[in-house]
Amino acid sequence: MTNTSRSKWWVLGSLWALYASFGLVAGSLAPLLGHIRVDLGMSHAAMGAALGAWPFVYLAVSAIAGKLLDRYGLHIGLAVGAVLISSSALLRAAAQSGTTLWLAVAVFGLGGPFISIGAPKLVTEWFAAEERGLAVGLYSTASSLGAITALVIADPLRGATGHWRWVMVIFAAVSLTSGLLWVVVSSQNPLRDKPELIDDQHEGLWRDPTVRRILFLAFAIFFVGHALNGWMPEMLRTGPWSTRGAAWLTAGGITIGVIGSLIIPGRVSVYKRPQFLIMMFIAMAVCVWSLAASSQTLHVFAIAVIGTVRVCSVPMAMLMLMSSRSVPDARMGTAGGLFFTAGELGGVSGPWGIGIARQNSADFGSSVAVLSVVAIVSAIACWRFWRSGFLDHA
Repeated sequence: MTNTSRSKWWVLGSLWALYASFGLVAGSLAPLLGHIRVDLGMSHAAMGAALGAWPFVYLAVSAIAGKLLDRYGLHIGLAVGAVLISSSALLRAAAQSGTTLWLAVAVFGLGGPFISIGAPKLVTEWFAAEERGLAVGLYSTASSLGAITALVIADPLRGATGHWRWVMVIFAAVSLTSGLLWVVVSSQNPLRDKPELIDDQHEGLWRDPTVRRILFLAFAIFFVGHALNGWMPEMLRTGPWSTRGAAWLTAGGITIGVIGSLIIPGRVSVYKRPQFLIMMFIAMAVCVWSLAASSQTLHVFAIAVIGTVRVCSVPMAMLMLMSSRSVPDARMGTAGGLFFTAGELGGVSGPWGIGIARQNSADFGSSVAVLSVVAIVSAIACWRFWRSGFLDHA
């Protein structure tokens, strides 16, 4: 094995740690939702707005972050992202109202784009086309495992430390440590950045029909995914599950999804990816209704399916973007910025929309209906894109 071969796995490993911290902080509120909401005197709708704060900021800055990554490189960009994510966790610990919590979560939206957009850019720079499915599948597990960790340990940490605020401080320290690891590893293994200084990158990519179709799918995937990230434990808790049981069950579903992401993205061929996404959307549309049921057995089965779809759909869509001939490696930062701009537009809409639906109904039944409809529309849209030549230019 050459030094370059060893280096790329070390670099990917340090990226994995950054992305795991991303998931840890992003998922820090969901398992403590009830405690935080009561402590800060927030309504369900206000909490939904707070959960959607970072995607709101994210979509405003992600295109800019993508261009900055293309221009200045990953070494600086990913380190900045880690510092901002750590700062968001610390600010959450200091929040005294719904407004200050919203602002604290919004800071995450400034740092998050550098991590999630930098990840596919790093893969295109360091890995050959035949290795990218595996590499994307591997780094995609990081955010999910970080979220799982938050779900599993947040409430026990709250009990051990005496307050949910200390949980946020601990998560901030973990995030900062991962940033230091990245700085050390990337300094020892200089990244093969290819700065792209063309000013019309954004406009040229936006005009491509295949790119636009993938952006629509990104919106739908993130709408459902972010809504469930924030509200699923609460949905389960209002049924037959305790607070800790709901968190563990949600974490179990994501764990199954992580296993799937190690297998599925690298094994599905380029021209089968749209068909696979159609099946994923249909499965989500059906299984999400179990969240409104009272059967624990049904919950366990359905959440395993939902977890697989949530974790695998993003890397599948990202791989389709990477495979497009309209997106050369040097423009992957800009393309990733567009992808996550569209995605986080859905990420803002999802938690907020579900919070409003819950606020105006007796239970989560109407919220589930919204999620199911979005999944069905996504399946239909993906089918139409595929039949009309989804990958003609890939």
